[in-house]
Amino acid sequence: MKKFNVIFFLVLVMSLPLSLHLKKNVLEDLGMIIAAGYDELEGDSIKGTYVLHQIDPNSKTPVMRLTSEALTSKGARVAANRKSHKKLVSGQLRVAIFNEKLAKKGVLPLVDTLFRDASVSSTLYMAVSKGDVEDILMHKYLDIPDAGAYIVENIHQNVIREQFISSTLHEFLSNYYSLEDPMIPLIERKGESVELKNVAVFRGDRMVGTVNPNETFYLKLIRDRYKAGSIEVSLDRENLGKVASQIDEKQVRIVIENIQSDSKKKLISQYPLKFRVDVRLKGMLTESSAQLDLGKPAVIAALEQAITRKSEADVQRLFGRLTAMQSDPVGFGEVLRSQVYRAHLTSEVWRDMYKSATFEVHFDIRIVRSGQVE
Repeated sequence: MKKFNVIFFLVLVMSLPLSLHLKKNVLEDLGMIIAAGYDELEGDSIKGTYVLHQIDPNSKTPVMRLTSEALTSKGARVAANRKSHKKLVSGQLRVAIFNEKLAKKGVLPLVDTLFRDASVSSTLYMAVSKGDVEDILMHKYLDIPDAGAYIVENIHQNVIREQFISSTLHEFLSNYYSLEDPMIPLIERKGESVELKNVAVFRGDRMVGTVNPNETFYLKLIRDRYKAGSIEVSLDRENLGKVASQIDEKQVRIVIENIQSDSKKKLISQYPLKFRVDVRLKGMLTESSAQLDLGKPAVIAALEQAITRKSEADVQRLFGRLTAMQSDPVGFGEVLRSQVYRAHLTSEVWRDMYKSATFEVHFDIRIVRSGQVE
């Protein structure tokens, strides 16, 4: 038995260099897709654009870019594979980008294909592009050698810093199969950079409109909890009362950081349909464009009241836009389903009810400390 163990150990050790060499060769033969984009073409065809990473010491660049055309996303990848000397694999795919026109027609077939690919992570980011995805991913930027990795990092760091909503493959499908509509970041190429512009809101799997960053802040505030977010707010001088009587400018701009919040949503009435939203927000006032005496409790109280009134009015307008688009990214449908005993709501029935829904919105804002003044 001892002799057998010694022989087995020697065989194992001798085979290690060979196995490591084989693994190295396999990696060198792969084109690892990090970003995939989809544009609509005439008819039912789509154009796939791919940013690949390659491990090849003989290559001048570790990044490759390919485009292809087909009827399906799988077909596009197969067609792209025919243009590459590397085998394309999707195990490192980090972001999927859909052209705005394509998103307005529906992205579920493409999303479902990604979900069914066992090598694709459910934490894959999703985005919608203003303009062609090909123009974003294929452009050779002056200071961005890898557009795919740049977009991934841009989305990731804004999500981590709570500046933008997160929309992963898992989150999109979870929302789609519930009574809460998905939201996806909207990106746009601006010259030699790629920016997060707005957020695309969906009805089911179809994009029906956009919300700006401030509106996105409110939606995240109501849907989730903030732990360290920030926002810039413009207040009318007249809404600050006597504490702003010596100020010349008509608008007072302030920045609130280190935001901590929680929110509650509940059904008030089923007939007529009415919901109540309560938001509690605590944050640090770090900047003000006006010469306000932030050490006075009366000034802080006036700011809190002005921000509260503005936030409540902004959210009411936002809800009006969303009901007109029949998009429910907040998840009021789930609130109704959970609070009404045995409410068997289908998406179609909920859409019809949602159009006439009204809302009570209440904010409780506390500024806990002041910082610098411009």
